[in-house]
Amino acid sequence: MADPQYLSGEVAHELFAAKDAGGGEQQQTVLLARALGHAYFRDGGLRAHGLGIAFTEVEFAEFSLG
Repeated sequence: MADPQYLSGEVAHELFAAKDAGGGEQQQTVLLARALGHAYFRDGGLRAHGLGIAFTEVEFAEFSLG
């Protein structure tokens, strides 16, 4: 199993706002891919500028509030 990746509360806010506005799973997946890309691959904006991230064929993702 991969190490956990921590995302800001702002990401959770965006995901819940999209859901509350009627956004479907695809919109939430795009938001999550962007957030993970920024946090993990771009190291918070310090590297990999312009890298595109897409979630495809996701079978399982676990989330927790902490």
